Amino acid sequence: MRIVIIGGGKVGSTIAEHLTKEGHDIVVIDHDKRVVERIGDQLDVMALCGSGASVEVMRQAGVEESDLLIACTAQDELNLISCVFAKKLGCANTIARVRSPEYAQSVYLLSDSIGLSMVINPEYNAAQEIFRLLEIPSVFKRDTFAGGRVEIVELQLREGDQLDGVPLYELPKKLKLRALICAVQRGEEIQIPDGRFVLQAGDKIYLCAPATSIARILQNLGLYKRMVRRVMLVGGSRIAEYLTRMLAKTGAATKIVEMDMNRARRLAEELPEADVVCADGTSDAVLRAENVEQMDSVVTLTNIDEENLILSMYVSRLGVPQVITKVDHTEFGAMLMDRGIDRVISPKNLCAHAIIRYVRAMQNTGGSAVLTLHHLVDGKVGALEFAVTEHTKNRGRTLRDIQLKPNILVASINKNGQILIPGGDDTFDTGDTVVIVTTSKQVIV
Repeated sequence: MRIVIIGGGKVGSTIAEHLTKEGHDIVVIDHDKRVVERIGDQLDVMALCGSGASVEVMRQAGVEESDLLIACTAQDELNLISCVFAKKLGCANTIARVRSPEYAQSVYLLSDSIGLSMVINPEYNAAQEIFRLLEIPSVFKRDTFAGGRVEIVELQLREGDQLDGVPLYELPKKLKLRALICAVQRGEEIQIPDGRFVLQAGDKIYLCAPATSIARILQNLGLYKRMVRRVMLVGGSRIAEYLTRMLAKTGAATKIVEMDMNRARRLAEELPEADVVCADGTSDAVLRAENVEQMDSVVTLTNIDEENLILSMYVSRLGVPQVITKVDHTEFGAMLMDRGIDRVISPKNLCAHAIIRYVRAMQNTGGSAVLTLHHLVDGKVGALEFAVTEHTKNRGRTLRDIQLKPNILVASINKNGQILIPGGDDTFDTGDTVVIVTTSKQVIV
């Protein structure tokens, strides 16, 4: 497909990098000459310097002949105007990144009128992702497939856990429900395990199961923790606003620590369900005065990555059971995983990957089978969902009869909404969707 991306920042460049690798014809427009030069040097794309709202620049980029325009600059107004102009020029589909809550609500109502195919709000998506972690605190990460019917969750085994020392062929007896451990990280080693693999304390495991079974499986393993009841949000960002409203529906007590007086006053007025404190959330004295050690969870949401990372390390050492860190540069979190930074959320990455999944879904309607792709174990493992078509190899054959390449595992099969965690006698057929997990760069059945 031919795709025009307006905005070459973190979101735009991430989208361009992934979609270029998947064979799409990409044009990136940015007003900053240095950004254009960087993208042109690093990626195999056409990069243009100019305003994304300029019809002349759009014509140079070939917007009128493009399948999709993605407007993902930091300015909501520019993104919306760019999409309107692109639609008028004849672009088939448009996506706008819209961060303002006020704009987002209005745009959803007007999306059909102004020709928007998709509106994405990074802060709202990040709040949703954080809320999902707060729902099941023992989980480090949750990825969904099959329209939310299948989940792969990341857990860490501790000494004495029920799975410590258990070979995987005994897993069904332990879980009492159908599930599959599709990847294991042991130190620096990554494995796609078979039934002979023996789990041990310290392993990070990636468990695939129907979404409706996750809580019961964790209960059966003694790993389930109830949703948090006391949450501290350090930083009164837009994410904090969205998240507070989500938490209020569960009855959780939320405390927001925000240093800016005007911001704190507005939050207190708009979020009566929260306890808003105007103070420096990076201060040890403030945190202790606000009883940080009694919190079930602390979420660091300031606008500075370094502050969030240091705060997260500090409150982890104080013994807070669950700490979630918001960062824009995810490499920071990866470097500090062994320092207590184990739940990292990047709004920009979430935004980029949501758009990439939409593009894959668009491509699927044109004949491609790929629906979604999630990265596990810091990108070292891929979980890919594809639709089974009449061109898919091995349709109707039992899994035990299919010769898969090493390190490839069929994790789930969705048959018209019925989720199978497959065994050797199961098959996939036209119309099914299948999730495959692999350490390989290319997934081939």
